[in-house]
Amino acid sequence: MRLWRVPYPKFGRGPGLERIAAVATVLGLDISAFGAKGAVIVGSNGKGSTAAMTAALLQQTGASVGLFTSPHLFNLNERFRVDGEDISDEALQHHWDRVAAAAEIAGKTAELGGFEFLFLVAADWFNARGCVHTVWEAGIGGRLDPVKLIGARRVALTALDLEHTELLGDSLEEIARGKADAAPPGATLLVGESCADLFHEIDQHCAKRGVRAVLVRSAPLGETEAPLLGAHQRSNAALALALARDIAPLDAAAVRAGFAATRWPGRLEVLNRDPLVVIDVGHTPAGVAAALEGFRSIAGDRRSVLICGVSRDKDAAGIVGALAATFSTIVCVAARHKGAPAAHIAAHASAANPTAELVLAESVGEARRLALARAGEAGAIYVAGGFFLAAEFRAVHLGRDPATLLFF
Repeated sequence: MRLWRVPYPKFGRGPGLERIAAVATVLGLDISAFGAKGAVIVGSNGKGSTAAMTAALLQQTGASVGLFTSPHLFNLNERFRVDGEDISDEALQHHWDRVAAAAEIAGKTAELGGFEFLFLVAADWFNARGCVHTVWEAGIGGRLDPVKLIGARRVALTALDLEHTELLGDSLEEIARGKADAAPPGATLLVGESCADLFHEIDQHCAKRGVRAVLVRSAPLGETEAPLLGAHQRSNAALALALARDIAPLDAAAVRAGFAATRWPGRLEVLNRDPLVVIDVGHTPAGVAAALEGFRSIAGDRRSVLICGVSRDKDAAGIVGALAATFSTIVCVAARHKGAPAAHIAAHASAANPTAELVLAESVGEARRLALARAGEAGAIYVAGGFFLAAEFRAVHLGRDPATLLFF
């Protein structure tokens, strides 16, 4: 796999739906054509897991399925999948060049954002591959996110948390409305169980826009346990099942096969057994709190060491506070990409757990060595607090140079 550098800033110049549509027109793409048999996933947490499960379920129909997610753990290619396979470097280069040329013809090169560019690459590839079903994970929000252009007849809202408040609003109600607006009039919005307290507000907002809102409870899952670890994944699995079945008929055997085929690294992923080493990419207070429950059920009574790091643009106090209280040893570290200083993480950890042993590491590699020494063979290590921390730890653990990880 090549190292890919996205030639655009993460966010474009102001709202971008019009410029995305302009580039798509040059490409000869009707993005709304994906909407009839496709699905869009929005939410603060659980989008990638739900999207991966939905795609795996739809693959059981025998039709070709495209999956667009973000961010990636190791390689940019991971963001684009057809029938469970990442895009090849050759195909990525082809569609990369097509979108870049179309942006120049449309006069939008100076305005385009990185996520918008990758969204268009995915759309161009899925169209070329003749994907019958497509599953799209939103970037941020829904109202102004590129996925709104799909006009998906089925949209899933996984969970809500206070995140990107400068863009999405400073209340859960406002954030919910913005994310729900990814669903066009006439569509169905399937709402995850963790949003039950806000469902009345969501339902009222959807009704004004001609969107049908449906609350999906976890209990009816039935055919199988959630394929990913953690109780919170049951809600995501139930949502994925409801979404996939609203798109195509799936019997119990197909559901079992689809869930069994689901692979989604970084979500309570067990990297080692003795000692137990688990990583999670959660990066909001509610997300890390839910995953922590899953880790505790896996680790049992093992002596556990936390390796903690948070991206500098996230709620460090809330995230560290949700993690620190139950660990007697906390190794604080900054990921290479966007990591908040280890000293800042330690200050929040001390406030949440004054009796914990706090260790500051110079790198994720050093954090791993320090944690292994303290946990011992019979202990457990939990790596949590940020997506990029989990990705870098996974790279180090698997012997990969973390300097080769490129994000934007």
